[in-house]
Amino acid sequence: MFRKAFQKFKQDSSFKETILTSFYSLAIRVVGMFTGFLATVITTRFYGADALGIVSICIALLSFSVIVGKLGFDVSLVRFISEFKSKKNYDAVKGIFLKALKVMVPLSLLITILLFMFSDFLAVSVFHKPHLEKVIRYASFFVLPIVLMLVNSESIRGLKKINAYTFYQTTAVSTLATILLILFVFIDRGNRIPVYIQFVSITIVSVLSLVSFFRFSFFSTSKAAVDLTVRDLIRTSSPFFLTTVMQLLMSWAGTLILAAYVPESEVGIYNALVRISTFTNITILAVNSGMMPKFAIAHAAGNSNELKQLARNSVRIIFLSALPIFILLMAFPGFVLQLFGKDFSGHETALYILLFGQLFVVFAGLGSQILNMTDRQHLMRNISIVSAFANILFCFLLIPAYGIIGACIAQVIGMVAWNVMCILTVHSKFGFWAFFSFSKK
Repeated sequence: MFRKAFQKFKQDSSFKETILTSFYSLAIRVVGMFTGFLATVITTRFYGADALGIVSICIALLSFSVIVGKLGFDVSLVRFISEFKSKKNYDAVKGIFLKALKVMVPLSLLITILLFMFSDFLAVSVFHKPHLEKVIRYASFFVLPIVLMLVNSESIRGLKKINAYTFYQTTAVSTLATILLILFVFIDRGNRIPVYIQFVSITIVSVLSLVSFFRFSFFSTSKAAVDLTVRDLIRTSSPFFLTTVMQLLMSWAGTLILAAYVPESEVGIYNALVRISTFTNITILAVNSGMMPKFAIAHAAGNSNELKQLARNSVRIIFLSALPIFILLMAFPGFVLQLFGKDFSGHETALYILLFGQLFVVFAGLGSQILNMTDRQHLMRNISIVSAFANILFCFLLIPAYGIIGACIAQVIGMVAWNVMCILTVHSKFGFWAFFSFSKK
């Protein structure tokens, strides 16, 4: 089996490129996962589980604010910039990027004002934690930096600079935050230090990602010229926007709803468990980085066989590489939880539930990315609405009675619903199964 795989690596250029791109992206993501894990451990060990809870609540609020600020433009920019890059049309790359900024910057500033004005309402009436008002007010100033960071990195991905994209999207903030957290252990251990460090790290990375995009896109030597209008961009992005909103709801609903019922320390524990469980899908994130532009190019060329082959190669790499990580986490949950401190002991069952959900995710493959990159974003929108509704419904049903366990079950229900519908839709539209299989057919 290894001999055949090696022969395919040498002879199949598409498979070889998939392997190499995924390997480099994975290496960067491993660094990001390690520094993110280390930042979480340092936060809980030296600043307290409640400090991690404050970070989680603020990042959740910012995530929802940012999703409105970027209007789904980040995903559509990957698609358009990939097509322009394949034709070496850097004037169009610059034009579409500037058109997107003209909408996103004013909208992000408006959201900043609204979040600042309603910080008292959110802290007191929504989370029942008046002491968070000041932190939420500070958080409002970082909506635009996060929007720029995410849009810049996705645009870099469209230019096929996958390593740079992966660094800015997954590694840069956590690495910088880890360094600053270690430094402040010897200066100040207040429970708000970690969230302020997150804000500073995001701002610095936002600036660096913008500089990188300018360099990769030959921004200074290109003239902005593109046939697409802002209306065209909004029309294309609107399904992506709604899909991303629903996906974000699934990611953060547990955190926000849990925050209304339990102390910050338990919110921090839940988010640490989620972070641990996502170790199993590190490869899906790495492969996804390189596959989205390829799916778009294969679809634009009308090459259905290439699309099928890309889907097949990617899901095999994802599942087989994630399986050992899953087995290790299932075998030693107590040891992993002890790294975060004594408050985390006894939460093995919750971790098992989340691990089951993540295993199903890596088994299902990249169905959502295939739909988004092949003009089926409206189908992905419908899938996301149903999945998010199921997730939120079970959050409200289970969290009041079961706390962290309830949040974990609701999270898994949403993930399974999302991926099952993606698998069925891809098969219906393209005639092949996107999930993992040993079969070559």
